Amino acid sequence: MDVLQSWVAVGIPGLVLAAGLFVGYSPLRAWIGYGVLAAVVVFFAVVPQSAASAAVVGGLAVAMIASGRGTNRDAERREHHQDRKRFTTAAPEEG
Repeated sequence: MDVLQSWVAVGIPGLVLAAGLFVGYSPLRAWIGYGVLAAVVVFFAVVPQSAASAAVVGGLAVAMIASGRGTNRDAERREHHQDRKRFTTAAPEEG
């Protein structure tokens, strides 16, 4: 498997999955996202001639860690759906 096939088969789906897991402020999803990024880094480290790809994905993981994703700061934040008062944004009917 060459580098292009590796990116199409594992790299792009792995990064899309990890990006979806980092949306919001859930520490659990962030740690699962780190696991996905680590698995992609290990995959690219094993594929011949793709050390640069492993470095790119590893750099993304370092950027997420540096931003504080999955730490106690995220546990203190509430997600948008936890602050809603009602199930709809429509104005209440009067009458």
